[in-house]
Amino acid sequence: MAVGDFYFGSWAELFFFILLVIGFFLSLLAPSAVVSYLMIFALGMMAGRLIYERKHKLQFPYYLIIVGLLIGYLLGAYYGNKKIILTLFVLGMMISYTLHNRGIIHDLRF
Repeated sequence: MAVGDFYFGSWAELFFFILLVIGFFLSLLAPSAVVSYLMIFALGMMAGRLIYERKHKLQFPYYLIIVGLLIGYLLGAYYGNKKIILTLFVLGMMISYTLHNRGIIHDLRF
């Protein structure tokens, strides 16, 4: 099995793991609960944009990758309540998706 075959066959799992580690380290960088809450809300907004971009395309691998980021963040979150972190992530994702869907915010594509 070549490296390219592994990548193309398991790219979602690979990015799940990479974002799990990134989420873990991002949560360790938060010096307080407020910063942790702001950071997870921003990550939720980015996830909402990704889901909007993939609205009419293959979606499940991207949900898997987003869940990896969230799990990593929750594992490393020292400050803040985990339920609030989860709620803010989902809220950020829903707000971002809705704003993109209504055309209130959009990408600057050249």
